Amino acid sequence: MIRKIKTLRTPETLFKYEEQIKAGTLPKCFFCSSKSLKEYKYWKVVENEFPYDEIASKSHIIAPKRHITEGGLTNKEIKEYKKIKMEAQEDYDVIIENSIKLKSIPMHHHLHLLTLKERLVETKRDKDIAIFLAQPTPLNT
Repeated sequence: MIRKIKTLRTPETLFKYEEQIKAGTLPKCFFCSSKSLKEYKYWKVVENEFPYDEIASKSHIIAPKRHITEGGLTNKEIKEYKKIKMEAQEDYDVIIENSIKLKSIPMHHHLHLLTLKERLVETKRDKDIAIFLAQPTPLNT
């Protein structure tokens, strides 16, 4: 079966994710039960169990320690959150927040912290327009 999807995951990671959903083996809230890579007073950074590995070599998530939507954050949580986001810009290339329609856990606020994969591309310059001659290829293949 061929289907059209929107994803930042490789087909292999997407398949594992969908299989666990079908099997009902995912925790009710991954962020509440996951082990921290780094902890703050109100927040934690965790490894993304189903990373955005199509585009990223490092795929972490920042989430509040308590199960809450963005609208329920306290002023203290928001202040620390802004500080953490500024720090994350030193260690990651991109900070992504999915829209509500793409959030797999919409009731626990979170953002994705990504280090993008480096890729080799060959370009041809003609009238200052770059023409890609080959699909981007990961460097580590």
